[in-house]
Amino acid sequence: MRRCKADAEQTRLKILDAAELLFSERGIALTTLEQIARAAGVTRGAFYWHFKDKTAVLTALHESISAPQLALIRAASEQETLEDPLEFLESTGRDFLALFAADPRQQRMHIILSNAALPEETRAWLTALNAELWQVFRRLLDRADSANLLTDRLTPEEVTISLMVMFSGLLNEWLRGGKMFDLSRTGGKLLHHHISSLRRADAP
Repeated sequence: MRRCKADAEQTRLKILDAAELLFSERGIALTTLEQIARAAGVTRGAFYWHFKDKTAVLTALHESISAPQLALIRAASEQETLEDPLEFLESTGRDFLALFAADPRQQRMHIILSNAALPEETRAWLTALNAELWQVFRRLLDRADSANLLTDRLTPEEVTISLMVMFSGLLNEWLRGGKMFDLSRTGGKLLHHHISSLRRADAP
């Protein structure tokens, strides 16, 4: 019984590995389930035993590759006792940039999710994922605003937009530019400068 479970898990991992490479190279829309099964060395039946469609594969991939920093900010957004959400976002953001720069799987996942040619059902999944992340950032920044930490020149919603755009822009430019700058060092420096500009001058 244990052997059967181990074999099934091995098959599932082969499918995910094959899908990760094909999705990043060809895009989700141009990758077929048959191509994934063939690349994984499994039958179509074995594929459907584990996943009903490409969105199910993508969901499992995202869960397996998701950066630990995302779990940290989700947990922190639910805490009432977090003293300085801005400092927390900067520290966690720096750690994420360093991880992203060193981890090819993080990079491939970003490429997959940034592909404009997404199937309709996958686009809906991605929209929901982005909306959830948006709310996580917004809760943290609302808390920073309540603690009188945010500049009064921007609303918490506008600060949320600025941070989401900054992270996305840094990753996109680093990948598109052939990794010509040090994402961890330069990205961390820019993040520090940006978050400092979002802090009230008389913040406690």
